[in-house]
Amino acid sequence: MKEDMASLTGSADKRDVVRNWAITGIFWILVLGALSLAQGVFVPIISAFVLALTFSPVRRALGRIGIPPGAAAGIIMISLLVVFSVLFYFISEALQQYLSDAPTFAAEVRRELSGLFGTIEPVLKAGDQIDALTKQGGQQTVAIREPGFVSVMTQATPAVVSQLIVTLTLSFFLIASGDMFYEKLVQVMPKLKDKRRALAAARTIENQLSTYLFTITAINAALGVIIGLVMWAIGMPNPLLFGLGAFLLNYIPYIGSIGGIAVTLVTGLVTYDNTVHAMLPALFYWLINTIEGQFLTPVLVGRRLKLNAVVVFISFALWAWVWSFMGMLLSTPILLMAKVVSDNVNGLESFGKFLGDRDDLSGSDSRLMKFVFRQKDRPVAEDA
Repeated sequence: MKEDMASLTGSADKRDVVRNWAITGIFWILVLGALSLAQGVFVPIISAFVLALTFSPVRRALGRIGIPPGAAAGIIMISLLVVFSVLFYFISEALQQYLSDAPTFAAEVRRELSGLFGTIEPVLKAGDQIDALTKQGGQQTVAIREPGFVSVMTQATPAVVSQLIVTLTLSFFLIASGDMFYEKLVQVMPKLKDKRRALAAARTIENQLSTYLFTITAINAALGVIIGLVMWAIGMPNPLLFGLGAFLLNYIPYIGSIGGIAVTLVTGLVTYDNTVHAMLPALFYWLINTIEGQFLTPVLVGRRLKLNAVVVFISFALWAWVWSFMGMLLSTPILLMAKVVSDNVNGLESFGKFLGDRDDLSGSDSRLMKFVFRQKDRPVAEDA
């Protein structure tokens, strides 16, 4: 009888575990769906909080010299608007020449790729022959044109501008409110221990996020200047655009550098007749980016801000799917905040450990790893 009762209890516990996992999975699917559908609401809010946390140390520094939070917020927002305007001006000037020469550039790219990969030309000729036979048969076809780059940008500009206005406005109010967020956080926490833990987590998020973004911005600016100068030195057209592109693309993990290398390679193939010379710009871009990513950034950012590379890429893919381009930019700050929260909330320390970079194993864990892999590899050695 006792065994039957124990068996029933164990089965009920297993069903509860499965049900809890199913409910948790459904909950997160609904959350992702809501975030994707309400992108126009959540993206400005998250971006504003990221900006407010990033510039809170600047607001405090201005406060120490007698500038009130409202005036400090105004100074910060005006400075951001000036920086955005200057970037937009130079990018638009650099892109104007490329957009005017886009048909010629596309034809040159097609010709170079056809010469580089000889199998493309027969396929293109076969397609032209099929089109000719179709026209001779008297059949009429309706061609559906995809919207061009200019029309897509024209349609997307009002939404982007409106989200930017909401982001900057909300950032202004958050920065101008001073430490009101911390005051509310202290008020809602029931126990002194909880108040201290919440304040510590909030200040850690602020410090690490501001340190990370300011350091990455300085690194990206130096990277853009170096790449622009290198492209100018080797005779690439419009080196300013390559420098600005490297600065902006480096905010996007992994894909940004790959995209910059690909664009540089294609432009080099169109610009130079010699294939070896044409690949030099992409080689220089890759070399500079590798030095930055493997040596400069780890030293300046520090190990305490380093994240698991696999988790960073998964976060990038997830937020890019949910929020498109803005998700790419926000993926790393969101992951950084999630790690800090996990490190300071009871029960989530293991998740925070998983999000972080590789740490040194303890003595017992190291011995366990060696034992497990030695036991697994022993039959292979005996068979050999």
